[in-house]
Amino acid sequence: MKLISCYITGFGTIKEWSYDFSDGMNALCQENGWGKTTFSVFLKAMFYGMDYSARTKMLTERKHYMPWDGGVCGGYLIFEAEGKRYRVERSFGKTDKDDTFTLIDTNTGAACDDFSQNLGEELFQVDRDSFEKSIFIPQASVSTAMTDSLNAKMGNLASAKDDINNFDEALNRVSEVRKNYTRRSKVNNGKINVIKEEISRCSEVIDKKAAILDGYRKQFDKLEEKKKSLNWMEAEKNRITEAIRTQSKREQDMGAYRQQKEFLEKQQEEMNVLDDFFATGLPSEEEHAKLEDVERQYDMSRRTEKDLAIKLPPEQQIKKWEDLFGDQVPDEEDLSKWKDMSVRVQELRMQGEHSKLSEEATAQLDQLKYFFANKVPTEEELSQIEKDVVELSRLDGRIVEQDENYRNIKARVDMAQKTGRTAGKTAGVLVLFILFAALLLGGFSFRILAPEADGSTIYQILCFVGAAATGVAAIMQIGRIRSLHRNKQEDLQGQLAEAAEALAQSRETREVLAIRCKAFLADFKLTPADSMQQMVYEIRVNLDHYVRLRDEEHQATAQTTDAVEEMADLRMELYTILDRYAQVYHMDLYHEGNEADLLEQLKKDKNAYEEYIHCRKQLELIRLTMEEQKRLLEKYLGRFPLEEGTSLQEQLHLIWSKRQRYGQLQEEIASLQEKIQAFAEDNQVEEIALSVEQLQEKQVQIDEEIKDMQKGITQDRESLHQLSVELDGIEDAENRRDVLLEEKAECDRKVDLLTKTEEYLKIAKEQFLSTYMRPLRQGMEHYMAILDDKYKDSVKDMDFDITMDLSVQVLSQGSTHSSDYLSHGYQDLVGFVPDLPWWMSCIIRNSR
Repeated sequence: MKLISCYITGFGTIKEWSYDFSDGMNALCQENGWGKTTFSVFLKAMFYGMDYSARTKMLTERKHYMPWDGGVCGGYLIFEAEGKRYRVERSFGKTDKDDTFTLIDTNTGAACDDFSQNLGEELFQVDRDSFEKSIFIPQASVSTAMTDSLNAKMGNLASAKDDINNFDEALNRVSEVRKNYTRRSKVNNGKINVIKEEISRCSEVIDKKAAILDGYRKQFDKLEEKKKSLNWMEAEKNRITEAIRTQSKREQDMGAYRQQKEFLEKQQEEMNVLDDFFATGLPSEEEHAKLEDVERQYDMSRRTEKDLAIKLPPEQQIKKWEDLFGDQVPDEEDLSKWKDMSVRVQELRMQGEHSKLSEEATAQLDQLKYFFANKVPTEEELSQIEKDVVELSRLDGRIVEQDENYRNIKARVDMAQKTGRTAGKTAGVLVLFILFAALLLGGFSFRILAPEADGSTIYQILCFVGAAATGVAAIMQIGRIRSLHRNKQEDLQGQLAEAAEALAQSRETREVLAIRCKAFLADFKLTPADSMQQMVYEIRVNLDHYVRLRDEEHQATAQTTDAVEEMADLRMELYTILDRYAQVYHMDLYHEGNEADLLEQLKKDKNAYEEYIHCRKQLELIRLTMEEQKRLLEKYLGRFPLEEGTSLQEQLHLIWSKRQRYGQLQEEIASLQEKIQAFAEDNQVEEIALSVEQLQEKQVQIDEEIKDMQKGITQDRESLHQLSVELDGIEDAENRRDVLLEEKAECDRKVDLLTKTEEYLKIAKEQFLSTYMRPLRQGMEHYMAILDDKYKDSVKDMDFDITMDLSVQVLSQGSTHSSDYLSHGYQDLVGFVPDLPWWMSCIIRNSR
């Protein structure tokens, strides 16, 4: 496997950067924070991707190397494996679901599946950890860092360390005690919340007291009422038992009498029903017979009406006849006259057929007239459009050539601009700058290392003068090279402008010519073709054919005889008469000449329409008769409460059967009344309210009521006992709530005391630490200013600050990050700078 090149879109601090790998060792020597470790992690991510875990709170690689500006994270890597060259493209999101992976075969430029997303394991046969430990050594494996002890020692906080620890321990203990009171948890709830829950439960029980007391009083009153009802039921039971014993002796003589009375009651009930049915009066036999005859006639009329309705044509056909004839139907004399006129028109038409064009020629002429419906071009117009089409084709070829020439000049301009950016970076200029640096370094060396040596001043002057001369020569060489490139670019820009102007002029000319050609061709019904030349050729061929056929038509018209004129007059007269009928039949008499068919169809429709009129009149007469018959039937049947859904015949039969039953009942009731009256007078029978069976049924009923009442009294007594138990529980809950309220007040007092203690401890700690923070921040600003000249290009976009826990934060690109996001070199730097003591600052100033 061999690395070829890579491109980083965005990865940590590196953005839009490419690198080409060479054979052998590749070394990257850059300042701290440039992104050397980031570059090595990028290579690993291209092969193995980036880990993701939603549960960890530590700074992961994925989060560490996401671009701070929110841009795209990823890039591509070109490598060679097994004789083929591939380009792996990856992009990374906040989670592994947002990652993308593409493997492209650079020879074909298409995506391939030679390797999967586990590219590193398939290429190297090792996992991610083995790759890190065997292929390269990341800086994290050999890093050094400031320790907490060193931070405290160098910040002069060693003496205060115990005090700070005591502060933290005291705060933790106070906070833990307070949480024991205020904690909200389903598993281990705080003491105050436990008391609140118990108070709430007690209050819920106490709130039920009024309802339970009211229920107790109502239940007690209900029980007393049931006791009174039970006493009355037992007395009633005793009375019914005595009545049964007395009534049994009397009913032995009343069997037949009672049966007759029951039968009479049933007959009277049936009579009452019939009285309600005949509330408007009893129908006579003559009246009923007359209505039965009307019903039979109505049934015959209904069948006749149904047969006539079937013969009626559909509404669409009737509408067509009404449109044809309106208020006037032509008679047989008119139809015969029109038939004779039609025959004469046919004779005259046959005489004129010999002087017309053939059907094929006429069809071709009609097509050509449709083709030239908008315009018939002159010979001059057609010749001019033929020239325009040829010129349009020639302009298309010229535009292709001019466009290709423009692109070539544009490519040369772009190439000249790229070479212009590197103008002045030739080997000669680099040599002059190296000589300038060497002379300048020599002069400073004599000045610093050997200022008192013999000839030191002369050497210094020579070195500085030589350095100045070399610098001037290098600057002049750069200016000369850039001037040559500038002149070349101006010449190419002029050529590019001329080519663009020529191309635009050709396109404008072509556009004007194309619009003129399209406007001319739009007037004809052309068949779609690949080129305008084919369309113009089609117009030329059709025009020649059209002129020839039109001349032949004129010659045929000139030979028309007087018979044609007679036919035209006769047709006009006949067609004027038949036009209203032709519109209904949707016939075109003037073009189709089918007047004979129209007259034949008109005669058929006339006969059918007259038959329809006769049938309709009969149907109207039958319906009027039916309405009168139905009115009489409905008037008679409306006097009685009949059920809907039955036929008229069934309703009439029901009425007469009830009328006959009514007379029969009158005779039966009169006979029963005479028998009952005679029996009562002979036996001196007294009416009794209830029979023995009824009294026994009532006794059974009252026994069931007594049993239910006793059961209800037992249940009410149990309910009263339960309510009394609940009232005792409510009294216990009231006592318990009073105790809990006192406990809660005591706990609230303790929590308030602990909260204030915790606040005062935090204030004391902040005041204590602020005494040491001010000199630390001042020292950090001082030492960062000392290091600024060396690291200003690397840290100019960063702002550092120290927090109360002596850690360093970085403000960059609008957001604050911990120092863990920095490279390990910068982590050591920002951890070291704020803790430099005064004696180390003296050494740094002297060394400068």
